[in-house]
Amino acid sequence: MSGSIRRRLAFLALALSAAACGGAASGPAPAATPVRPVWTVGAINDLTGAGSNGGEAQQQGVNFFVDQANRAGGVAGHLLRVQYCDTQSTPTGGAACARQLSTVDSHLVLLGGALPSTQGAIPQLTGVVGVSVLPVLFPKTGSSIFQVSAVESAVVAPMLSAIKAARLTTIGVLYTTDSSGSAQLTAVLQGAAGQGLKVVSQPMSPGATDVTTQLLQLKSNGAQVLFLASIGAASTTGVTSYHTLGLDLPIVLGAQAVTNTFLKALPFPVPKRLYGISTLAVGTENITPAEQAAWKTFRSQFRAFAHEPVDSEHASAYYSACVGAAALQGTNGGAAADLAGYLAANVVPCLGAQLRFDLPGLNVVDDQPRALAQAGPAAADGWGAVRTPL
Repeated sequence: MSGSIRRRLAFLALALSAAACGGAASGPAPAATPVRPVWTVGAINDLTGAGSNGGEAQQQGVNFFVDQANRAGGVAGHLLRVQYCDTQSTPTGGAACARQLSTVDSHLVLLGGALPSTQGAIPQLTGVVGVSVLPVLFPKTGSSIFQVSAVESAVVAPMLSAIKAARLTTIGVLYTTDSSGSAQLTAVLQGAAGQGLKVVSQPMSPGATDVTTQLLQLKSNGAQVLFLASIGAASTTGVTSYHTLGLDLPIVLGAQAVTNTFLKALPFPVPKRLYGISTLAVGTENITPAEQAAWKTFRSQFRAFAHEPVDSEHASAYYSACVGAAALQGTNGGAAADLAGYLAANVVPCLGAQLRFDLPGLNVVDDQPRALAQAGPAAADGWGAVRTPL
């Protein structure tokens, strides 16, 4: 064997030996990419059943927040993961979800369900903090439940102001005979009294499929604007009967129905005078320059993420996730008592607003942008600022 061949074989043997041992001729092996720990956050939503139009939108709002947070490096060095549970829009479903999610390692559960399912969930939530989007929950100070929406009396205020500005005098309220409908009716009655407005009302079953009789009665009683104090399928029933009758009065929905999903599900063109009470900052009235700037960015970034306009349920769910993440950041992922103590004692910045849970006797946020919104000409347009006054 020639010297040249022997030298080549020796070089090959050396190269194979280096490869087998993981060696490299050009320097040390690259360091392994560090794996960041993950916190799992629970989320209880009405993804099917009567409240599904709100639940689907809330899920998108939470997903958007988590995507933004994780892209920015996570929360206190942890990536966020959401474990969803569908209540099927029932109290028993809410209770089952609460039992399932009470062991999440973040000790945080986002409560996106409507009143029946959330009320079923709360007694079963142990060892966690719940952040709810409901304006009629009224959790007591000292509890582990926090309401990230303003109280219902504050939520209906933009509608009452718009009615007063339009020189209308009588509101017709179609309310469901359940705790949610009754709470909304009470808020309207109290607020209207302070504005010098008259309220006429008609009850409906939450499971009704036709309310033409009630709507005609409201009009006969002098209603100049209609408010649907309902959630889920009941709101769809109200708008459907309104369309069937060919009414032209302005009709206003509660915040839970101010969703793109609701508009897309209507089997007829969007009514020209369809409005909604919304936590969506669609205008500039009564919000700070910081909030205006934050909302402008939020609307643009959300559309790029979800390929649809932001709606009220997207926004309220984003607030809940933002508040929960602030508690995790501020306590470095503490126990439920630590999270609750942090929220009770600290200002939480979300979308330019400085949120405080300091209403007397309640774990309810003291302020949040809210406005009267109007449905666009087509379902794809979503909800936006009022184009035509009431």
